[in-house]
Amino acid sequence: MPAEPAGPADTPGAAPVHAAAPGLVDQLKEYLQLIRSQWRQQLQLLTLETQRAAESLVAICVLGLFAALLLLSSWVILLLLVWTGLAALGWSAWQGLLVLLLLQLLALAICLRQIRYHSHFLRFPATLQSWSDHPPGDSGNKSEPLAEVAPCPSHPVS
Repeated sequence: MPAEPAGPADTPGAAPVHAAAPGLVDQLKEYLQLIRSQWRQQLQLLTLETQRAAESLVAICVLGLFAALLLLSSWVILLLLVWTGLAALGWSAWQGLLVLLLLQLLALAICLRQIRYHSHFLRFPATLQSWSDHPPGDSGNKSEPLAEVAPCPSHPVS
């Protein structure tokens, strides 16, 4: 019998086309898993910042209401000071009402400071920084963790 010519599978060095596919499929699976992991991290970050923003918004509303009440009562006390100053010559009424006015204005200043603090979290700072190309203070090194790049200000003790 005559020898049969060698086919493409019998030729040394001629690998089947589907043999290279498993390595490519594995790389594609790893890449998709990496993308899924990164999206999951971004979603968790967005969820946490949304929760913090909601809490801050509630705090701002409550503190804003309290600040409005303090401002209104400070106006009433200011009017009482003017009336008392015109009506009375004694210092005791002045001193008491003036001290009360100053204390209420101090409380108003503290409320306004707290509103400014809580408004920072409504801007989603860590999420925006994680989406930017070059975070502030970063020299292009992407190996730093996000928490070290942009720490959030500490929450005041209530």
